[in-house]
Amino acid sequence: MNIEFYFYSTFSVVIAVMIFITFNKLYNHLKRVNCIKNFTEYATVLEYHLSKAYDLIHKDQILTYSLDGARVKEEDIDKISEDFVRLTIKLIGPTLYKEYITLYGDDDTFIFNIIEYFNTHYEDDAIRKQALENFTSEEEEGT
Repeated sequence: MNIEFYFYSTFSVVIAVMIFITFNKLYNHLKRVNCIKNFTEYATVLEYHLSKAYDLIHKDQILTYSLDGARVKEEDIDKISEDFVRLTIKLIGPTLYKEYITLYGDDDTFIFNIIEYFNTHYEDDAIRKQALENFTSEEEEGT
């Protein structure tokens, strides 16, 4: 009788673990499907926070370079992009951060997309382009 008890209790634990794993996989799958179905809403919220973070980073760390029409040094741009990622994650908060990790699949992919947003907006810096155009036109008028 003692052996039967151990057998049935072990069997019950194994079945319970298998049921838990199955439901956990199903829950994660449904969560990913829900994220994909609501991608537009997630993208809109992320765009808002990325834009807000870029405005803050631009004002604090890039604007002086832009007004001079200069490019930020490569080592500085790496630090600024890291600050941008940290600020974006701080702005979206831990709950949404986990949701975006679910949506993008992993942390590295999500951070890659944040950095790509930053790089694209930095390259399209309108203030820097205008300053360069003004500088170029002043040189042409002076010669």
